[in-house]
Amino acid sequence: MVDFKSFMPVEIIFGRDCVLNNKDKFKGYRKIFIVTGKSSAKSSGALNDIQNIVNDTKAEFYIFDKVQENPLLSVCYEGGKAAYDFGADLIVGIGGGSPLDASKAIAMFAANPDMNPDDLFNPPYKNQPLPIFAIPTTSGTGSEANPYSILTLDGQDVKKTFNYIKSYPQTAFLDPKYTFSMPYNVTVSTALDALCHCIESYLSVKSTPFSAIYANSGIKYIYHNLEKLIDLKDKSAIESKIDYNIREELMIGSLCGGVAINTTGTCFPHPLGYNLTLINGLPHGKACAVFIGEFLDMHENFISDEMRDAFKIPIAKVKETIKILTDYHEKFDDETLKFYVSKVKTAKNFTNSFKKVLTDEEMFTIYKKCAGK
Repeated sequence: MVDFKSFMPVEIIFGRDCVLNNKDKFKGYRKIFIVTGKSSAKSSGALNDIQNIVNDTKAEFYIFDKVQENPLLSVCYEGGKAAYDFGADLIVGIGGGSPLDASKAIAMFAANPDMNPDDLFNPPYKNQPLPIFAIPTTSGTGSEANPYSILTLDGQDVKKTFNYIKSYPQTAFLDPKYTFSMPYNVTVSTALDALCHCIESYLSVKSTPFSAIYANSGIKYIYHNLEKLIDLKDKSAIESKIDYNIREELMIGSLCGGVAINTTGTCFPHPLGYNLTLINGLPHGKACAVFIGEFLDMHENFISDEMRDAFKIPIAKVKETIKILTDYHEKFDDETLKFYVSKVKTAKNFTNSFKKVLTDEEMFTIYKKCAGK
């Protein structure tokens, strides 16, 4: 019998109108601090739903909408100060992975007003973070189901992970209708991110029978919908053609990926992709997907029949589909690739997979194969 541990304290509520149908969850909170970006919370309708609920409960709310893609540590620190000054007793994160990740850091800063920004990565903490409700408006990161907060260090083009046992959202509300406002390219990139989570988790040395169930389920929900997205790629009025069933299955798949990496973490496609995002502007999901083909090649002997069955087609076809949707062709010279290695080589993800990547030379080789001239 295999020994393993699992910890998943998030209450997950899934379905159409799940926020409005569970407004009692907000009762008892008097000062609700809402963390968003500039647009998705509004365009998705999620912010309006939350405001209506908060008004019904007679609570006060504060909207902090300064979170951008790849959230800065300094912005989270500013948000934490604002939440503390407001007297917040609940943090509500609405948006893609960036607002949800930022919410976790903001909840900790708000509970510990004497902390400096860098103290976030240095436990123990004097006080536990404020409770968090997470409402995703994309189907990619799975941040609503784990404690990870991936933050960008100011002025360094480097990402660092805040990960604390008490930083899980208390409740996650997943309503596929909130993803209808996502443009086609965002839908694709976030779905690729979710698929990478599932593949990397399944082939992680930390994989367990429990996490593998979620990783494989995520693949089943996500991959066949990626094939449908290819069919829609060049059609007009494309957003309206991505129907509710596709949106729903992508959100379930993303959730599965979030639960899977809660146990395993991610592997080398994630840190290698960070440079393509922070320096070259490629969306996070596509940046990770640039390296997933090589990841699958390196793990050819570790891919189980169960994983192959989840895709339902040969792995070669899977890689082709991912490459088409990633649609990335920029190539870099050796000096640039060596610089990229220097930026990410200390990431812990490199040792997570069965085929560990231990040296600068091995990282460079993967960069060269996937993005080299």
